[in-house]
Amino acid sequence: MVGIGYIPGHSSHHPHNDGELVSSELLALSVNTNPVVVRRLLGDLRKAGLIISRQGRSGGVCLARPAESITLLDILEAVGGGTVFGFNTNPPNTDCPVSVNMYRLISPVFESVTDSLNKTLEKIRLSDLIKGIP
Repeated sequence: MVGIGYIPGHSSHHPHNDGELVSSELLALSVNTNPVVVRRLLGDLRKAGLIISRQGRSGGVCLARPAESITLLDILEAVGGGTVFGFNTNPPNTDCPVSVNMYRLISPVFESVTDSLNKTLEKIRLSDLIKGIP
C-alpha cells in the first residue's frame, strides 16, 4: 500500500499523476518479492475497496481513496489479519493441568494485545508512512 501511494510521485519511471496505475511487477520489485505474492494481496485490498485495479498491458493499481483516509487497521483487516497470536488447533491434553488451562489463561492476554495493536493501527494513516519516505 505504501508503494502504491509513494511510487507514482517519486519514481523516475512514474512521474506524479493522481490516480496513476502502478504495476504489480514494480510493487514486487520495490519490496523484493514475487509478483504473485503482491497480486494475491492486491486482490484482498481491491475486495476491501482500498485500491482500484485495471487489467491488461497498461494496467495496474492505484489507491481508491486518499492515503489520508486509509488506516493501517483498514489494511490489516483487508489482508485477513486481525489477531496477533494463534492458538494450538489440537485439543488439550486432558492429563496435563497446563494444557487444559492454557486457553483460559492466555486468551485474555492475547485479546488485550490484539486490542492494543488495533487501537494503534487505527491512529496511523497510510499517508503518515508515505511522508516518512525520503
